[in-house]
Amino acid sequence: MKCPKCNNPISSLKVWLISRWSFVKCKKCGTRSGRKINIQLFIISILLFSGYLIFNFSLLFIIWVLIVTYIDAYTVRLVPKDEQDGV
Repeated sequence: MKCPKCNNPISSLKVWLISRWSFVKCKKCGTRSGRKINIQLFIISILLFSGYLIFNFSLLFIIWVLIVTYIDAYTVRLVPKDEQDGV
């Protein structure tokens, strides 16, 4: 992931910690960025819910959640706090 203002790399581990209402701060320019609600958020939610229905809190479900969150962390689109809808 990269900062939307200065293109400074942001650790994907930090991206795991943000939600729609929390933000990650860029070390270089100080911009607070968060996730934008888009089709990806709905797809990730559907994948997590379907994994729950299929695997029912088994070891496979835990593996499924880790895979989905890994993919999400590397593909999420960050937007600056002042450009987010409704925040």
